[in-house]
Amino acid sequence: MARSHTPHREEPEHRASGDDGAGGGRLRRRPPATGAAGDDSVSGAQERVGDVARLGRIGSASAPTGSRTEGPGPIKGPAAKIPLKPPNNRHNLSGIRPKNPARDKNTVVLPGTDMAGDLADIFAGRGTWSDKTSRYEVNGRTYGVESTGTVFPESGPGFVNLSRSQYKILQQLIGSDGDVDAARDALRRDPSIADADWPAALEVFQHHKSYKGGA
Repeated sequence: MARSHTPHREEPEHRASGDDGAGGGRLRRRPPATGAAGDDSVSGAQERVGDVARLGRIGSASAPTGSRTEGPGPIKGPAAKIPLKPPNNRHNLSGIRPKNPARDKNTVVLPGTDMAGDLADIFAGRGTWSDKTSRYEVNGRTYGVESTGTVFPESGPGFVNLSRSQYKILQQLIGSDGDVDAARDALRRDPSIADADWPAALEVFQHHKSYKGGA
């Protein structure tokens, strides 16, 4: 009696490492690094905006990893035509120097405010551009754009608007390395400085690294 022949069965091929059967082993995007300081400074904004430009994302509607504003759309305003530049360092509290020009209106950016993320969202089409005001609104903050393409902060969480006199006081406090009495003596003869200008400047100065308390 002839034996029955069992056909040879081939073993199934092993899946490639990392394949979970659902996505074909697709690579996952690494979340963006923020650096030791949280990358919320003007220099951090410059680096991240540069990354956006190098990746060719200016003019695209794809959202950056970790974006906080929902609903990407077509980019409008200056960002649709030119690469925007981060704000001047005179706006960043840690970047203010005694020789910076004081203007009638001075917007100071407090530490921890993610301007870099805001600009990345604008580049990704997640900011709202107003033709009426020529301003971007993103994550609750408002930005203007100079003719050179440089962005400047205007209002919103983490932004403080100071008058010319208040900004001059803040500069002197920084220049005096936190010595409030020395700053008062230096400005005592300045006719543009009034006692009413000090509280706002002192409140902002409390966020500066040279603040020693007691102001």
